[in-house]
Amino acid sequence: MSSGTSGTINRLTGWVSSWHDIYKFLALIVITIYATYYAPNPVKAAWYVIILTAYYFSKNEALWLAVFLATSDGFMSFFGLYTVTLTPLPGLPAIEISQLYIILTVIKAAGTRKSPKIFYNKYLQVLLVYLLFSIIWGQMMGLSGELNVYFRVLKGVLPMMLFYSIPRLFTDQDSYDRLFRIIFVIVLAAFAAQLITLLGGLSPLDIVGLDTGEAEEGSSDFRVFFSANCTLIGLFSALYYLNLGVVKYWQRLLFYSVVLASLAMAVLSATRGWIIGFSIILILGFFLTGITKAKRLAEFAVIVLPLIYFAVSNPTIRDQLDFSRERLGKMESIAEGDLSAGGTLQRLDLRSNRVMEGWRQNPIFGWGLSDTGYMYGDGHVGNQSLLAMSGVVGFVLLNGFLVFFSIKLINIYINSGRFKSRDKALLVFIIFLSGWFFIHSTSGQQFNYVGMPAKIIPQAIFFSFGAFRYEQSIKRIYGKKV
Repeated sequence: MSSGTSGTINRLTGWVSSWHDIYKFLALIVITIYATYYAPNPVKAAWYVIILTAYYFSKNEALWLAVFLATSDGFMSFFGLYTVTLTPLPGLPAIEISQLYIILTVIKAAGTRKSPKIFYNKYLQVLLVYLLFSIIWGQMMGLSGELNVYFRVLKGVLPMMLFYSIPRLFTDQDSYDRLFRIIFVIVLAAFAAQLITLLGGLSPLDIVGLDTGEAEEGSSDFRVFFSANCTLIGLFSALYYLNLGVVKYWQRLLFYSVVLASLAMAVLSATRGWIIGFSIILILGFFLTGITKAKRLAEFAVIVLPLIYFAVSNPTIRDQLDFSRERLGKMESIAEGDLSAGGTLQRLDLRSNRVMEGWRQNPIFGWGLSDTGYMYGDGHVGNQSLLAMSGVVGFVLLNGFLVFFSIKLINIYINSGRFKSRDKALLVFIIFLSGWFFIHSTSGQQFNYVGMPAKIIPQAIFFSFGAFRYEQSIKRIYGKKV
């Protein structure tokens, strides 16, 4: 059998497996929704223990990573931060089951014999050392002695262990493919939920009577953006696959749908940083990686034109688009010296000034994971918050990692020579990271030494997949073993 025929069979088998994964994922999500919102506490806790145990004995890493990401980041307005939790000890705060999942990934990764090459591993060790320093430094700067405060530190640090476990559990292309295909389902479901909420005034959570909050239909304060972190990694992976020359027409339609849904959710949410960040990603992605061929544009039109017609013909959506355009237009006032963008943006004046004042009091190492560090930490201003908690040293080290990651992938692309057409998808990593950093700098903190699972899981996936693709390119170009 030829290698081409074998590759085609493997790809077809992969899509069949992914459909099975999607069915299982949806079944697990439906049961978890019932257990979380309807079942009594003992039954709910028992179900959480069951799925954690099932994951530990499962080899399907993609399925379970998607499940626990959805419980943390949300699925069609269900779940979210501190919704799917267990209480490990009396008197301590509840802990998300995704945190317990992370512990299990570390145990499973430590027990595997696989030791993949990760080109940024040494740099990651430097960041780990600085994280440990920040914990100790925070103690010196003053941290309340109550047990729940130390528990907060632990919950912030624990998700960073995914940078160790995911590369050791996801060691082949098929694992990433299966994961991304489930994430596509989450993104499209989030878009559907956003439209339902905008057009009907009630989210799916409200519709089933599980929440008393109501959104006014067509109101100017509609700011709903479901599963935002899943949308980030979904947009990246869709663009990545669009840059591969081996995907079929119907697969490209799926990828275009995810791209369009991601941008549409940002626009309908009127979140300016995400709109501009996604626009940067799409503009650079479409023009620098060669997606703009006439045939590809025609395929994209099949998806986008009907939705544009629907949007402009629906008064509620049209009003929301006007609201988003109005908010974007107020960004012009920043160039005129009004950092509040007409009173609609507190990040660049009130929030930023407050956090920077805290940083100036301790500029070199910041306040670390201390009471003062948490007081000045503000997720609305990413770079300023990073400075306040980690200081100039931590700021340079963390942003240096993003630069180092990008330079390594750019270098391997430049050196790919006759394989350049096959490795052009590497450019998607750099393009996407630039837009991601814009979101981090303008709309909300993304990159930090600590974080919650909903934000850290997509980052661990992104960088781990980048390391995997880097080593695959090294093998293809130089004939080295991965």
